[in-house]
Amino acid sequence: MTLDDQSQNAEQYNKEALVKKTFAFDFAGVISTYKGSFVSEETCAEDEPNQEVVNAIRLLHKKGHKIIVHSTLQSSIIAEFCKKHDIPITYINENPEFSQGNPGKPVATVYIDDRAFNYSGQTTEELVEALEKFKPYYK
Repeated sequence: MTLDDQSQNAEQYNKEALVKKTFAFDFAGVISTYKGSFVSEETCAEDEPNQEVVNAIRLLHKKGHKIIVHSTLQSSIIAEFCKKHDIPITYINENPEFSQGNPGKPVATVYIDDRAFNYSGQTTEELVEALEKFKPYYK
C-alpha cells in the first residue's frame, strides 16, 4: 500500500468517524467484571459481564457504531464470552477496515480501558505525578 493509499484510507476513516464511530473496549475489567488480578484466561472467561458496559455496547451497536474488543486474551475466549452473553461485537483485537503498520493496536475513535490514563496536555511534572498516583479501576 502506498503512502497515498494510506492517506486516502485515513481521510475516509476520519469522514466516517464523524457519523459512525469505532469504540475499542478492553475485555477484563471493562466488559467482564474481572476480580482485580489475572489468574488465567479461563478464570477471565468465567467472570460475569459488567452489565452497565454491556448495555452501553448494545446501545452503541444499535446506533450503528462499530465495537472492537481489544485484550491480551485469546480472541476465541472473547468470542465465546460475547456469544454466551449476547454482546454484539464487530471485531476482536483488530480493525481490518483500516490498514496499519502495527497490528498490535486496532484503530478506533475511542478506547475504553480500566487501566488507561487520559493524556490531556499536562506538563511533564503533572504527567509524572498523575502517572505515579494512577490506580486501575477495580470493582
